[in-house]
Amino acid sequence: MKDLKKNIQKNNMKKLLLSAVLGMFCYCTNNAAENNEEEKEEELQQIQNVILDSQIRIYNAKIKICSYGKKIYYAIEEEGKIAKKKILKFITNLYTTKEQNEKGFKDNIKKIEQYFHLEEIQEENNECNEGNLTDIFWTVPETDEKEQEAITEKEKEPIKEYFNTIIQEEDYLSTYLKAYYDAIKAKHKDTGYEEILKIIMADCCGEETESDPVMNLIKDYKKLWKIKEEEDKEYLLLKLQKRITLSNEKQEREKDFISFLKQKIGEEKKEEEKINPKPEEGKKQEEGCPCCDDCCGNE
Repeated sequence: MKDLKKNIQKNNMKKLLLSAVLGMFCYCTNNAAENNEEEKEEELQQIQNVILDSQIRIYNAKIKICSYGKKIYYAIEEEGKIAKKKILKFITNLYTTKEQNEKGFKDNIKKIEQYFHLEEIQEENNECNEGNLTDIFWTVPETDEKEQEAITEKEKEPIKEYFNTIIQEEDYLSTYLKAYYDAIKAKHKDTGYEEILKIIMADCCGEETESDPVMNLIKDYKKLWKIKEEEDKEYLLLKLQKRITLSNEKQEREKDFISFLKQKIGEEKKEEEKINPKPEEGKKQEEGCPCCDDCCGNE
């Protein structure tokens, strides 16, 4: 009888222990699921904040040069027009000869071109206007009276700082989006490059396939972002929208958002070529066969 009681007690203890283990397992599983949801929500808000904060810093740098707007306009206009070549020359001349010769300078100018959508203007002499640029910082003056004074060396510094801010923020966005891409790639190893970009777009803009991704992004910002000056808010959101796309068509906006991500993350093919470079063409036969010596009949 005593043995029977002992066995019952042992069995009860086993059941209690098993129940406790199962309970802990369920708790951890549920908790992990909740944490994953929370982490995803935090990641989503973080990537949205990165994009928006970047635009705010560029906006703050622009405010400092607003008083020079008239001078800037007349420094780059020619017969009432501003050509791509003219604005690129203006930007380049803000930097010293030494800075222009430094490594990476051309890449930095390219980042400015990308920000203003100057890359989309094919010919150097083609006009830059409100229809093909994100941000006309050289606003056309309301009067025809020209600004006689040239931009001073002192005034060049904040103008240069404005362009430096664009370069820095483009780099910042690129670094963050590359890291975000790598994190998703690690979770979805068998997923292709284009599909991962679509996942990032869905994270940024929402997953409704029939809706406009860029407009969804802007709508989310209106909810998330609290600012006192409503006028500034609308202005910034418009500039953010134009940074990504200049199109009014939903399908084009979707393509533009993917292009924006490619611009910041880089083309996957280019990365693959760095890892597995193509063999140089026209190599001489005597340089040797790339396979083992045995298969070539060499001793």
